[in-house]
Amino acid sequence: MPAGIQTIGLFAPIVASNAIFSARRASRGMSSIDENPLYGAMNMDIAAGQTLKGFKAAKEVAAVSNSEAHIVAEGASEAIKNFSKTNKLVKGVGKVVDFTANNINPIICATSAAKVLFGSDDKLDAGAREIISLGSMFAAERAAKTFLGMPYTTKEDGKVVTHLRESLYNKNPFIKEQVSALKEFCATKKLFNKVSLEFVPGAAKGLAFVCASIAGYKLGNMAADCLLGKNEETEEG
Repeated sequence: MPAGIQTIGLFAPIVASNAIFSARRASRGMSSIDENPLYGAMNMDIAAGQTLKGFKAAKEVAAVSNSEAHIVAEGASEAIKNFSKTNKLVKGVGKVVDFTANNINPIICATSAAKVLFGSDDKLDAGAREIISLGSMFAAERAAKTFLGMPYTTKEDGKVVTHLRESLYNKNPFIKEQVSALKEFCATKKLFNKVSLEFVPGAAKGLAFVCASIAGYKLGNMAADCLLGKNEETEEG
């Protein structure tokens, strides 16, 4: 399989899932900024962090699959870096967003804590619900990553290294055959004879991960209602 297709298959799920999560967080931040400014601002920070994660993944795709796109991406990155060197505010915001991009889950937990502390009357009940819901969400995400074979990153010698993970569904001959057929089809087809469909299988995997995350949180909400009683004010975290 060509290197470009392999790279798109690796990073498309990250690009797609972070794009969706970023849009959801931005919407949540805008809708809550008046009622709970800290919670709203932290959601906007998460949205920016997830956008940055998606952008980094897109750069990896461009570096292998399209040299012209890579040049544009590198040029944009260099322009941003140069501007940030002369603007302390932009430089500071950039550091915050970069930290968020590398620590999404802890920041999500901190954001939920802000929602409970500054937006709930019954903090003990709201806190317990958030713990149950987030725990269920993170468990669902972990299971989805393992099943879908989504890549993971580690820091080695100060650098972020991306690792491959074998999909559990590859152990099922029928599913493996269908996924392979879809990848081969998308690798050879273009939309309107212009737009490559190589991203479709990866984007679908990213969408499946988002659905698993949302379902995990909803399941946590249901579990909290069963354990603590129905709460009509419970919102998605």
